[in-house]
Amino acid sequence: MPHASVSVVTLRPLDELGQEPARQARGGGAHARDAARGPAVGGRGVLEMLDLGIAILREHFALMVGLGALAWLPVRLLQPFIGAHVWEDSIGSGAMIGPVLSGLVNTGSAALAQCFAAALLARVVHAALEGREVALLPLLRTVLVRLHVVIGVALVTALASVAGTCACFVPGILLAWKLSAAPMACVIEGQGLRDSLARSWLLTRRGFGRWLFLWLCVVLIGMPFTGITALADLAGARAQALAWSGLSGTSYDIVFVLVSSLLLGVAIALHSALLTVYYADCRVRREGADLEAQRAQLGAAGRPA
Repeated sequence: MPHASVSVVTLRPLDELGQEPARQARGGGAHARDAARGPAVGGRGVLEMLDLGIAILREHFALMVGLGALAWLPVRLLQPFIGAHVWEDSIGSGAMIGPVLSGLVNTGSAALAQCFAAALLARVVHAALEGREVALLPLLRTVLVRLHVVIGVALVTALASVAGTCACFVPGILLAWKLSAAPMACVIEGQGLRDSLARSWLLTRRGFGRWLFLWLCVVLIGMPFTGITALADLAGARAQALAWSGLSGTSYDIVFVLVSSLLLGVAIALHSALLTVYYADCRVRREGADLEAQRAQLGAAGRPA
């Protein structure tokens, strides 16, 4: 019986990022890639982590944005049917119940898409950091098996952050930082719910400033992508867009679904790239993960074929 085909994507090691002669000829781009590579051993500075995350995203842009967009596509497909514009002319109980139900469905489906995309992309970025190949079907299978734990981690993190934010705001920021590595510990290391949270708490013993800087970069750089989608979801936005563009309702919905999925795909790809780099840096500083990787490579190189 023939075996099922498996798609394999080769992710080059970080030491090879930006080595192509054609790309080296692009002025300041070579300098940015040199900064992204950084030191071979030891923790990276915050600007080096930013450059590294963006370099990984740029090098594997189609793969990462494509996976992010595919994760968001089912959620965006719901908007023409349950979006805010559906209830604009409703009267009676429908005008109250409809938006509430739509809001619950949108919130739940968006959280699920966010968790799924972040888990997929965290493994892609981690593979790029280690210079490994990624087989897409096994990757999907692994993430789906762990998805319920990832959702649990995301739920606990969100509840803790919201509760902390209500308590004078600052505790919410600190809890978001202390639990920021939990999703990566879950999906990359295979930890359970409790162990993922404990692992994140341990890894983020220091480095609040680095995390805050990268988190602000994610918010500020990703704001145009998420902001356009949020504006398009507002009540009345669809009618104004139809009047301005002259498109039919069906044509607009198709364009809206595809474009918003791509925009959110870019945003989640950026988010996953920078925070997975932060997680990896925490492991380097806390556990010497880079030394372990080098020792394994030297052992493999010295082993007879």
